[in-house]
Amino acid sequence: MTFQQALVTGANGFIGAALSAALLQRGTAVRAMCRAPRKGAALAELGAEVVGGDVQDRRRMTELARGCDVFFHVAAAMEGSAAYTYNVNVLGAQNAVAAAVAAGCARFIHISTVAVYGFNVQGVVREEQPLRPSRDDFYALSKAHGERAVQHEAARTGIALTIIRPAYVYGEGSQFWSRQLYELCRRLPMPLVDGGRGNAHPIYIGDLCDLIICAAQHPSAVGQIFNAAPDPAPTWAEFLGYYARMAGRSDRLALPAALLMSAAPLVTALTRLRGTPFDLAGYVRMLTHQATYSMAKAAELLDWRARTTLEEGMRRTALWLQRASVLTAVR
Repeated sequence: MTFQQALVTGANGFIGAALSAALLQRGTAVRAMCRAPRKGAALAELGAEVVGGDVQDRRRMTELARGCDVFFHVAAAMEGSAAYTYNVNVLGAQNAVAAAVAAGCARFIHISTVAVYGFNVQGVVREEQPLRPSRDDFYALSKAHGERAVQHEAARTGIALTIIRPAYVYGEGSQFWSRQLYELCRRLPMPLVDGGRGNAHPIYIGDLCDLIICAAQHPSAVGQIFNAAPDPAPTWAEFLGYYARMAGRSDRLALPAALLMSAAPLVTALTRLRGTPFDLAGYVRMLTHQATYSMAKAAELLDWRARTTLEEGMRRTALWLQRASVLTAVR
């Protein structure tokens, strides 16, 4: 399938903006939905039609989806209370797919996350694995419910649905997995839990956008779910090591997993009181697990493989950080 016009929700966010730019580069007309349209000025300069909208407003999304061949639902609440994340990531996802159906879109691409598998994963994680997100991780929990919501709507209405589950998306424009991790390594010795031997899962933003667009065009992607992660996965020491070298540091901060786990129940209990719990024990397991999110399905069904090595992706990231006046020393 080829498409001429696309609607992208969450277009002023990192992934949404990069996806919109990638679509424009390929000649697709993009209607970029932003909660704050003023933040879409850069996309407007690239040729996108920047429009205001909110995923909690189904009528507005239906208006915006009219005339679009494909609906990319990227918008999400990364943090917040249980009610807020549910309203955005579950009810908002229901609204999005209902709007796509009402507007006559041919394809609906839902961007989820590998966080839906939960923290207790080991070995090779394939797309059919059960979803077991932590009850103390409102983002992952709501994204898992959001997946089920769009799957239910797709089954009910017949719209062609594909779900993409990205891991740690880094590269130009990434605030957490690039800018903040670099700043962390610049200010402190490289923090490594149990020596950084656990697996990390960084995927370059350009590769993620390429997979999303490939899935939106490929007939074999209909009704399917695809991981978007490095396979094989590097270690945390390898991943963070790039940022440490950018910062000109070689020292390390050893963080014993056992010590962090001993503090986890108190941390989670205290953060639960404020209404936004932090599952420290779960994150420690994430930092020490030996999991790899398999990319075999994308290779088999879509003939798609990531093209950007971690070394090349980090080289491009370093250049972006330097241009953004964040990187003080590249060594």
